Amino acid sequence: MTDPQSRFLDGTPRLHYLEWNPAGRDTLVLLHGNSANAWWWQPFADAIENPHLRLIAIDQRGHGDSAWMRPPAYAPADYAADLARFITAAKLARPIVAGHSMGGIATLAFAARFPDLARAAVAIDVAVTSTYRRNRYLARLKTLPSVAYPDLATAVARFRLMPDEGDIPPATLSAIAAHSLIRMPDGRATMKFDRESFFGSDGLDVAAAIERIAIPLMLVRAEHSRILTAEAAERATASNPRARLTTIPAVHHHLLLERPDLLARAIADFISSL
Repeated sequence: MTDPQSRFLDGTPRLHYLEWNPAGRDTLVLLHGNSANAWWWQPFADAIENPHLRLIAIDQRGHGDSAWMRPPAYAPADYAADLARFITAAKLARPIVAGHSMGGIATLAFAARFPDLARAAVAIDVAVTSTYRRNRYLARLKTLPSVAYPDLATAVARFRLMPDEGDIPPATLSAIAAHSLIRMPDGRATMKFDRESFFGSDGLDVAAAIERIAIPLMLVRAEHSRILTAEAAERATASNPRARLTTIPAVHHHLLLERPDLLARAIADFISSL
């Protein structure tokens, strides 16, 4: 696809988004994971071969160029409400919605609460179940100090994924890093997201949400994921007759960066089947 157009939706919060192929017949709305932003979907957009598909990737509240919330409000219900407002304000006719990781949990919260606004949903490598240890880790992330690097070049060089795994091309990482950083007034650089967005848990009974979703749903699991286990994925899929499971082979949690071509093919096949 051609380069995306950068746009804003006014309101509370003000949301930034990227749009590819605005004349496309079908619309796919994309939600990134925690500490990420809309630009993480660029490799996926490059891999899409469907000329009739319009892509919209949103910077979720507290991320990228979208507004931060004070007091902090970063529960899945908040992200779901933002998505519902976006679809309504942009007059999107029942798009397909897909989200990765935290964005996948927001997608499930949205699909369970606003089934009339979307045609189908895709949740990519989400944590169906959590543990006390994992929730404590998520809460601890909020308390860590924000790191300021001496300049953008240093920040890009030190950029790492979380979890830091997968065979991701260095050029992809550099491009993602460049869009994930912001220059501070003193010339230093820091990450472009609100650390308060580390909610402290998933904030949603994910298994229960999957069970009650009334629109077509695809769960996508990365084969080597430590976030979504094969057992949890199969159990969740079996709980809802509208759900299907697709496993992307030989990839890790950040599959949209590691093998965007395989993810694009899986989602395109899902859309074709609707």
